[in-house]
Amino acid sequence: MSGRGVRWLVLAAVLCAPAVLAARQGSVVSRLSARGLPAALAREVQRIAADAAGQGVPPGPLADKAIEGWAKHVPPARIVSAVRLFAGRMAEAGAAVRSAGIQNPSGGVIAAAAEAMGGGLKAEEIRMVVRAAGAAEEASPGLSVAASLAAQGIGSKQAVTIVVDAMEHRRPMSQLLDLPSVARSMHDRGMSPGEIGERLLPHHRDAGGGEHHGDKNDRPPGVPPGPGHPSGPGHP
Repeated sequence: MSGRGVRWLVLAAVLCAPAVLAARQGSVVSRLSARGLPAALAREVQRIAADAAGQGVPPGPLADKAIEGWAKHVPPARIVSAVRLFAGRMAEAGAAVRSAGIQNPSGGVIAAAAEAMGGGLKAEEIRMVVRAAGAAEEASPGLSVAASLAAQGIGSKQAVTIVVDAMEHRRPMSQLLDLPSVARSMHDRGMSPGEIGERLLPHHRDAGGGEHHGDKNDRPPGVPPGPGHPSGPGHP
């Protein structure tokens, strides 16, 4: 393509950008208004989304955050504060996700990373989960599971190690998503968060130095059988 043709393409992109941004902002206002949010609140969320757009923050999750707050009867001022905080966290999370190899992450992945950061995960831990995911769409559930484990008192380092091991060994998604329930079951049996984290860690070592691997039901190492397994409660 000639230099003149390139210049026309650049000019067209510059001229179209305001229209694209305006359309996105308009969709935020329309969406919030359709869910019953007051016009003033919708416009404020739109302004936050517009400011965050320059940092690659998609507007959808910000609108979701506002809708969630409104559904819970949170006062508008607190909704605005929460959306603004989430926008900043999404910008940081988006940078971490992109540096881990996903060049054009979806709003869902960025939002999951932001929520995980809100739960105590650090940027490097976000990158570890994203790198371990076999595909971009697997990053979101992995981040959510790590955040859920951390919320149960398991240290973020342990939580990320557990999730990364499950992903790198390509365990079924159902097993990955079941990890928080397994952790809650262990808690109900009287285990402390530290003990639970140790039991869920990969290659949990016994006192003799040997490694415990998954059983015939392919449970993660150290996980006690649940009610749905043949050797679980209610079975001989």
